[in-house]
Amino acid sequence: MDYRFQRTYAELQSGHNVTVQLKREDPVSIFFQQGEIDGACGLYVFAMVLAIFGLAKASALEDMSRRKYGVPAEVWAAFQHTYFTGVDHDEYVQIIRALDLPLVAMLQCGDTGSIDRFAVECLMRGELTALAFSSTKNHHTKHWALAVGIEGRVSGKDTVPDTLLLLDPSCSGPEFSTFNARLRLSSAGRGHRGRTRNLLKRSVITSKPVQWLYDSPEWPAEPVRLLAAVRFRHRSGD
Repeated sequence: MDYRFQRTYAELQSGHNVTVQLKREDPVSIFFQQGEIDGACGLYVFAMVLAIFGLAKASALEDMSRRKYGVPAEVWAAFQHTYFTGVDHDEYVQIIRALDLPLVAMLQCGDTGSIDRFAVECLMRGELTALAFSSTKNHHTKHWALAVGIEGRVSGKDTVPDTLLLLDPSCSGPEFSTFNARLRLSSAGRGHRGRTRNLLKRSVITSKPVQWLYDSPEWPAEPVRLLAAVRFRHRSGD
């Protein structure tokens, strides 16, 4: 039997907005959209993680630059110098760890395909994973998005993940979905099942980088490579 599967982070709920329900409270929207001129995609991704884990209220995070106390104020103080310039993966994790929140961030980076394998394994376990990626076409695009799920194909005993599901702050919030963008293996179309399986074996397992095709309703498709992956866990569940 041959079919496709899809799994996303268990706490996310789809509707007019993507939400989570914390304890017995009403569902709260956890998506934050990036502005036209800022380079704060990493900050927006981290704010989504905090809201999903319930470490800060989404309403307070929206107002973080004017807050004087609490987690949102501390996050803004730590990240504000990166708002227009962006942040690379090493500094990103250093800032997050220095905040000393009940959050464990594990970084995978480098020039090998271990990033791709790490990201796939985290998402197959249902874990939130921030991804930094860059364009392989013009080298202008460098961006952070939050990976919240994974798709792929099951054929007999073989499970072949081929698509990473993203909450991308540069896009509009998803409607009746828990993601608004994808990273697809470039050979993962219909009729390429064997090529996709071989690509994963050749590139991921032997630790060579994989080329992904970024795809969203609002931006042209673009080939990219992963620069880093940061897996998040609440410390109580680590």
